[in-house]
Amino acid sequence: MTRTKSIALAFYLGAALAGAAVGVAVDRLVVGVGPRPYDRGQMRARLFNDLHFTPAQRDSANTIFDERNRADSILMSPVRPATDSVNSHARQRLLQLLTPDQKSIYEQMQRDNAPRTEKK
Repeated sequence: MTRTKSIALAFYLGAALAGAAVGVAVDRLVVGVGPRPYDRGQMRARLFNDLHFTPAQRDSANTIFDERNRADSILMSPVRPATDSVNSHARQRLLQLLTPDQKSIYEQMQRDNAPRTEKK
């Protein structure tokens, strides 16, 4: 390969890496700003605000979503023990991979997520 081609290739590679780094940084900043995807309250509020719902529409939509969540809970109750078992097994296997410092961080993450899990 000629020197010119090598320089061009290095330039393109550098530009691609810089673009990827900027993309990742922007994505993390944007994701951090929005509501967490599992926070139903924030998701509802955003939907209601973005669609400019009236108070009556909010009440009706809340009723619809609450009924859907109750129906979903009823449908999932027979399989919940099986999914809990699969998740527990995966968690135990993951813990075996972690260093003590990583375990500490992971356990804190689990404690932070506990209120969300209890809502289900």
